[in-house]
Amino acid sequence: MECRIYIENELIGKATFEIIDRSMGVISGKLICNDNYRKFQKTIQKQTDEIGISNSDNFNYRIITINNVEIKAEGGIGISDSAQFKEIIIESAGINLDSL
Repeated sequence: MECRIYIENELIGKATFEIIDRSMGVISGKLICNDNYRKFQKTIQKQTDEIGISNSDNFNYRIITINNVEIKAEGGIGISDSAQFKEIIIESAGINLDSL
């Protein structure tokens, strides 16, 4: 499932999600960031280093499908971006996958 990723209303990239755990409504994918992401990257990396992930408590992350449907994640949305690794991972939990 291809989606656009936002912080508030600012597009920061896109991701193609895979279902990781259907029973828990968990999806995950690699974030392909755009130039806007760079504004937030240092803070996201700091949060990843300190607590393991930058999550919805830190930023208002939003996932919008290519059909313009916002995914509601009861368990939150998080980005893992460590300066040590090249991949940036985005994941979300508590999604009603049947509604997508």
